[in-house]
Amino acid sequence: MVTGEARFLQRSRDLRHLLNGEWIAHILVALSAGPLHYTELYAAIQEMTTFDPWTGTERRIQSRALGRTLRRMETAGLVDRFEERTFPRSVVYSLTPAAADLLARSQTLVDWAEENLDLIERLQKAQADDEQSQDDEQPD
Repeated sequence: MVTGEARFLQRSRDLRHLLNGEWIAHILVALSAGPLHYTELYAAIQEMTTFDPWTGTERRIQSRALGRTLRRMETAGLVDRFEERTFPRSVVYSLTPAAADLLARSQTLVDWAEENLDLIERLQKAQADDEQSQDDEQPD
């Protein structure tokens, strides 16, 4: 079954590249409730941004990063962009059917992560310990 394994590995790689980006999951989750104007989307992502135990930081999306990520997601076919003919200009974003399907199918992986939180916490602790030992080795 080498062909199936090669296909699995290739599609896994493809998914990693498709979903590579700090804010993609935030955008997918924010738009899962329905279409949002750019400013509404920006505010929704700002509200859901919290402390990241992987990096030890609290990150906030910048408007420029949101625009760049939305363009990338539009090119990839994950979001639709609709420019309303109003003054001032207004843009509405929504998930494509493919993105909505991706989000629904991702729930299984999220459920797995919830059930195996001890594995994630173990890796986070090991990473933090490793970073601490590297800091301890640095001369003052």
